Amino acid sequence: MKKIVILLLSALILLPLSVFPETLQEAYNNAIPSIGYNRLLELDPGTVYTGGITIFSGIIGIRGNGAIIDLQGGSISVAGEAQLEIDGCIIINGANGLLMQDQVSAYVTHCTFYGNQVGISYMVTGGLLEVSNSILAFNTQYGLTCDEGSSVILHYLDAYQNAQGDYMKWCSG
Repeated sequence: MKKIVILLLSALILLPLSVFPETLQEAYNNAIPSIGYNRLLELDPGTVYTGGITIFSGIIGIRGNGAIIDLQGGSISVAGEAQLEIDGCIIINGANGLLMQDQVSAYVTHCTFYGNQVGISYMVTGGLLEVSNSILAFNTQYGLTCDEGSSVILHYLDAYQNAQGDYMKWCSG
């Protein structure tokens, strides 16, 4: 009887997460300027956001509040001269959890990258990547990859159980 009650309670708690998914692109499209950002995405921790997005310009903030972003094979791609600040997200099932190219700067705090091919890929020589208090775990290739000339600063980063290694290259910062 206890098992049935626990299963029913679990289903009631998890049902809203699976029945009402929202795409990350919809959240991006609905985001408005706020506190120094061109777009600020305030995610709801009770919603699973699906799919990836591509950001080409502007200063973008993503406040995850513990929300899950299921990339479903996509990526959060940032290119051009954009700046991204992302905090409090659980990013799963992506080709690259976070893919950055061109002149991008990114600041990642309190995020978990789990079950992606690569957690964070930073192929930038003109910007800066700063990652703090984050987890890169159980990705099918690497936790973090970067270009040899990249500027990367890592603070309190837990990288473990990434199939081909935690870091493809150790980036100087």
